[in-house]
Amino acid sequence: MMKEKKLNNGFSMPVLGLGTWLTGGRTEPDPGVDEESLVSGIRNAVHAGFRHIDTAEYYAGGYAETLVGKAVEGLDRSSLFLCSKVWKDHMEYDDVLYAAEASLKRLKTDHFDLYLIHRADTETPLKETMRAMNRLAAEKITRWIGVSNFAVPRLKLAMDMAESPIAVDQVHYSLRLRECEQELLPFCQEHDVMLEAWRPLRGIEDCSLTIQLAEKYHVTPAQIALAWLVNQSNVTAITAMRSGSHLQENIAAAELKLEPEDVLLLKEQFPNQSFRSEAVPLM
Repeated sequence: MMKEKKLNNGFSMPVLGLGTWLTGGRTEPDPGVDEESLVSGIRNAVHAGFRHIDTAEYYAGGYAETLVGKAVEGLDRSSLFLCSKVWKDHMEYDDVLYAAEASLKRLKTDHFDLYLIHRADTETPLKETMRAMNRLAAEKITRWIGVSNFAVPRLKLAMDMAESPIAVDQVHYSLRLRECEQELLPFCQEHDVMLEAWRPLRGIEDCSLTIQLAEKYHVTPAQIALAWLVNQSNVTAITAMRSGSHLQENIAAAELKLEPEDVLLLKEQFPNQSFRSEAVPLM
């Protein structure tokens, strides 16, 4: 079973989760996908030890949530950690509530373990969105609330408006992409927020440093990259897994303990680091 990380406020989550972006399509359902295979893949991940499944209403236009719902149907709900996200087009108070209800129906569950604001919307006042998030938490529709892709100033605002703790800020973070290290990660570590890394493996290919450390620890470079993230305080990660071998590799990566000097070595000497996400910059 996947180990967990805990915050002082009582929040805990698995250190590594299954991401579902591109599961069933991009922003709309892909009619050509093999639904049975996708459902089996998610279920196999759960059976292998992954409790945390991350999805969103935006992924494949809600179809990813539907696939997750089919995969976990009949499983022990208390053993799962389900996270979904409300898209930036649904930031008004009523829209957040409707979006959450629709996501729950697709997931075939009565609550989220974590519900996130997927992207900042500069047109809708954040207080309107947070008012809805507070209601979802108060009514136990979600156990915890959080945000995604928020920079420190916006995260501070959300925390000030939240009636329950902001548990997570989910951001683009990897050995290659270091945008969050400038301000956000230290802030999260200081203020009891979990920073969850998405796209944690992009851009690590053919790096001599990760290859060298992989040989030292008798693992793969991808396992080194994941372990580097989750060996840091207040950091967890999600990643897509397309095969049984990836599942087992990632489970092992979550357990891999890197020596502190190797964590520092990767932090300082990994080549070609970037400090602004080309996909979703912090806002």
